[in-house]
Amino acid sequence: MCASDTAHAQGQALDIGRALDCDRYEIKYGAATEGAVSKLFKKLAFNEFSQQQCELWEGSFTNNTPCFYAFGKRYYVRTTILKYLDIPRDGVIPKPRCKNAHCINPYHFEYCAEKNTKLSSGDIQMLLAFHSQGASAKQIAKALNVNRSTIYRKLKDECIHSGTARHL
Repeated sequence: MCASDTAHAQGQALDIGRALDCDRYEIKYGAATEGAVSKLFKKLAFNEFSQQQCELWEGSFTNNTPCFYAFGKRYYVRTTILKYLDIPRDGVIPKPRCKNAHCINPYHFEYCAEKNTKLSSGDIQMLLAFHSQGASAKQIAKALNVNRSTIYRKLKDECIHSGTARHL
């Protein structure tokens, strides 16, 4: 862990403990090795992420998703970042908006309701707005850069969830 003073170190230890679901931790002062996880928490502590640039994960991957192992458990990097930043994550999956599977930059996150969805919650709102204005599935698919079948499937899901029988 790298911190500029004792109070900052204690605050960062609390944040890391929350991110890793630890109820106990021990702070040790001194030089730490600069592994991928240490670099991640240092960048988070000092907000060293750029909105324009991807931050590529240098650690492990599971199914092309950045992860690391600690305390005999696998942690997914993007979810850990949300926990560290204390961002509510009720039922959402953070995915990189930049479409770079290795990017862990929190500024690039979009939040999806499903793991393998092609559309973010913002995209779904756009889809519904386009649909309510009479745009065709082909036009909506082109605007959102997805296949037309994705649009039909999502419209069908939205009709089922809302209990309305709209014309698709």
